Amino acid sequence: MHYSSQSKTLALLPKFTGFLSLLGSLFIFQDVVFHKKPIHRVYHRLVLGLSCSDMLASIVNILSTWPIPEGTTGVYLASGTTQTCTAQGFFNELGNLATPIYNASLCAYYVLVIRNSWAEDRIRTRAEPWMHIVPIAIAFTIAILGIPFTLYNNSGWLCWIAAYPAKCQDDGTCTRGEHADIFRWVHYAIIWTAILSVTVGMYSIYRKVRHQEALQSQEMDDEVARRGRKSKKVAIQAALFVGALYLTWIFATITRIYQITTGNNNFVLLVLMAIFFPLQGFFNCLIYLRPRYLRCRSRNPDAPVRRLMYLSLYHESHPIHTPPQQDGGQPGETEEDRQRNRRSSSASFYSMGNSKQRASSGGGGVESGVYDDVNTVNAIASVSDYNHSEVRNTAGIGLHDDRATLEAVEEASTTSEAPAVQEMVNKE
Repeated sequence: MHYSSQSKTLALLPKFTGFLSLLGSLFIFQDVVFHKKPIHRVYHRLVLGLSCSDMLASIVNILSTWPIPEGTTGVYLASGTTQTCTAQGFFNELGNLATPIYNASLCAYYVLVIRNSWAEDRIRTRAEPWMHIVPIAIAFTIAILGIPFTLYNNSGWLCWIAAYPAKCQDDGTCTRGEHADIFRWVHYAIIWTAILSVTVGMYSIYRKVRHQEALQSQEMDDEVARRGRKSKKVAIQAALFVGALYLTWIFATITRIYQITTGNNNFVLLVLMAIFFPLQGFFNCLIYLRPRYLRCRSRNPDAPVRRLMYLSLYHESHPIHTPPQQDGGQPGETEEDRQRNRRSSSASFYSMGNSKQRASSGGGGVESGVYDDVNTVNAIASVSDYNHSEVRNTAGIGLHDDRATLEAVEEASTTSEAPAVQEMVNKE
């Protein structure tokens, strides 16, 4: 059977973009599972759920036309059956619905932490269960409904919600998926509700940050100026997360609306969908690594970009980030000391927020029970494990920048069992 170049392009392109997305999601998955044990933070558990749903969607895209029933006219590499097509459509709907809703859950976490000043324990007990239940329940409900309604059929370059045979709704001769259009509208209504909620949430957080800066402008001019630079960086990072969602879904949405309204396919739209739609995991991974890359660049300003990208792939505690011991260096320095020094010298790229400290009865020491009052805006900006915060004294007057004090707080926070405790950094 002869296949056009268009059909071959649509069959092969998602395999490559889907594979990139799978690699990105796997990287985030292993970084959270193997480097965050035990996974105390609500944030990391949400990122883990997001990565799992995106891995599912990425595998579906890698399969592309393979599960489509063999012999389907004009579909290159179609070698499946109705059952394999139904299975692909089910997992396609499950993964691609859960992913953007998990993004909305992540945004809700940011809002509770930054805007509402909820403590980690409060979020864990009162909000986190719903942050997992909502995406999983909605995705499973819609995906399961597609089976009795026989919705999962060939929809271009993979199996999804579609009527069969093509254009059968015009004359009412559909043998499968006669309600496909209704479910497609429901699908995209859920998707864009999630995307718009993320947009509004990120914007409200940024407004909150700017408002806090304005309140302190008369007391700490230098500090506010520095925080203004931080706010801009936070806004860029937040915009990247929102932009990744838009870039992933905009062409897919336009393509499906075109199919519903015209009953035809547009090759250019299908190609754009095949390129960008499977790449969400890849985009998320790039944003995940961006703060780590910027910290590597601040420590190695003369290193080439390729070297910095390579260093960014490794966790901050990896020996590759430890500078070689110089002659005449400090004898007897342990690996733990070197890691603590490296943490203290790592500039906090996104630090913004307040934290309380308990003063010891000796008057100036810091107990190991340091606890957070407000989690940092780095919850928006960084998906790395370095969520830094600045230290405010118990009287609420001024900021402590004494190196010994910060190192003591850092040591206490890294040994504390409280998951909400943040690492401290030196004043820039």
